[in-house]
Amino acid sequence: MKDDLDYDDDFAYNNFDDEEEDDDFGMTFEEDLYLMIREKLRDTIQEYKGKYPLLKKLENAVSSFKVNAKNTDDSKFYPLAAKLLSEHIKPLTEESEEIQEIYDNMQTDITRFKNQRAHGFEGDFYLSA
Repeated sequence: MKDDLDYDDDFAYNNFDDEEEDDDFGMTFEEDLYLMIREKLRDTIQEYKGKYPLLKKLENAVSSFKVNAKNTDDSKFYPLAAKLLSEHIKPLTEESEEIQEIYDNMQTDITRFKNQRAHGFEGDFYLSA
């Protein structure tokens, strides 16, 4: 009696191409990376703002951040947005060691726009407190 499943056919559908890594949602690498940076930043602020009150300033800065770059494709828009967000919060690094650590760890992820194979920041939060 033969199995109804053909394992060779099952594996044929799982040919992943690392070079072209668009999610099932149709996101580009750049969009996915930018959203991950924003999510880590948001989660870090939510997790630690009770312990470090100056993170409320960072929260306000991040929530007020807007990018206006019309007619820009994803490969240029998201790296630009990450760079501008980084520049937007950089002045706050002088006020707090924690914000400096968050900023530095965020930079590790931002470098992945130039080198997709670079190791980003490993943790779930940008703060290791």
